[in-house]
Amino acid sequence: MENVFVGKMSWRQVEAAVARGAAAFFPMGSTEEHGPHAPMGDYMAAEEIALRVARQTQDLVFPTLPFSYSEYFRHFPGTITLSDKCLYQFVWEVVACLIGSGFRHIVLFNGHKGNEPTLLHLVRDLRRENHLLVPVVSPLGFGLTPALSKEVYGDYKIGHGGEPMGSLMGYLFPGTVDVSKAEDWAVKDFYGLRPSGLNGVVFEGVEVSMAVCMEDVTPPSGSLSDPRMASPEKGQRIVEESVARLVRFVKWFKSIDPKIKEDKK
Repeated sequence: MENVFVGKMSWRQVEAAVARGAAAFFPMGSTEEHGPHAPMGDYMAAEEIALRVARQTQDLVFPTLPFSYSEYFRHFPGTITLSDKCLYQFVWEVVACLIGSGFRHIVLFNGHKGNEPTLLHLVRDLRRENHLLVPVVSPLGFGLTPALSKEVYGDYKIGHGGEPMGSLMGYLFPGTVDVSKAEDWAVKDFYGLRPSGLNGVVFEGVEVSMAVCMEDVTPPSGSLSDPRMASPEKGQRIVEESVARLVRFVKWFKSIDPKIKEDKK
């Protein structure tokens, strides 16, 4: 099968791919805690899913950014967190190079939810400054749809440090997940209030933004949900769904012209 990873290609091969209309995929993810039982490098999942999509769509995957905005995990050893300004500038300059290389269709594969606010700001700036639509896709979001989540997990509420990362990594990278090393898990109140993820709390039914860190709302394990539910079979279902739906999205995106007319002032 034709190589799709730019890191193993010559510039002439990339030049030829641009000429035939290949899209450029730029994966990114994090190096952060996912509980004591699972590896820290979830960026590997974003890269692997991007590669699987590219092999079907004959597009190119650029080397992955392994660090993200992971401020709320900074207390866990090994976590690397970028400031939002650093993340913005890094991705902006990568995209600028891709545009300079002649790519018309560029897709950001974002494997870390904490990046979303920064990336949304960035793609809006790209539209204003370069008149180019650049989508941001979540491999996990495309895979773990509400219907599939119901099929795989039933009514069980999943959460960071538990599922679905254990299943994803266990399927994609066998041997990297050891549920026997799982520790206690829980969602603890924050000053007597229920946390609404890692960006705030709920007060009288209303979400309030607040700087919550992972260690504030979990046991020392950093697990919000039960890691013992992980299985390669669950991971396979999620990955297969993600790849199939992302392939359809990429084919649609390549069917449109992402270069838009200059916005009215």
